Amino acid sequence: MGRELSNVQTRPETTSMALIALGSNLGNRLEMLRRGTECLVLGGNVFLEATSSLYASEPVDADGGEFLNVVIRVRTILAPLDLLRLVKSIERDLGRTGARGDARTLDIDLLYFGTAAFKSPELEVPHPRRMQRPFVLVPLAEVCVMMPEPGTDGTIAQRIMGIVDTFMGSVTRIAGPEWLDRRLPVGRSQ
Repeated sequence: MGRELSNVQTRPETTSMALIALGSNLGNRLEMLRRGTECLVLGGNVFLEATSSLYASEPVDADGGEFLNVVIRVRTILAPLDLLRLVKSIERDLGRTGARGDARTLDIDLLYFGTAAFKSPELEVPHPRRMQRPFVLVPLAEVCVMMPEPGTDGTIAQRIMGIVDTFMGSVTRIAGPEWLDRRLPVGRSQ
């Protein structure tokens, strides 16, 4: 169901694949998801490869109304902590206050970073709560392709296959990958 994007511009050879969840339940939610995705790729360090469909879900551990959620697959030349700092600055720039239980103009989580599995005071990948969140797993299943699940011999898709089916009733597909209805820059030419 996810949409693969063809990058017409070249990207550096040494990139890492990352899976990123975006969610919004405050303001113009769809526009926030679009703007957040655009901001990620504007600097030329992140290259959009695929987008999931658009899903709606009830908030979990957050105030406000219904969330809109997507997962995108990117390639990046950034290190994991640099990518985390970029997504947090985008959240702030687009109005996120940072309080744990707040309603969110934009919430961005780094779910996976290549085959890395690590924990630091700032970042843990894979994201520690990804397997308990239907609003992450359902769109993730659309874009994870054959990415390996860190610490296992399998793939992310194999790990989540049975779990996703149990969550299908708790999220609603609103639109296909066309939610991102405008052409985004995919990075600067090399």
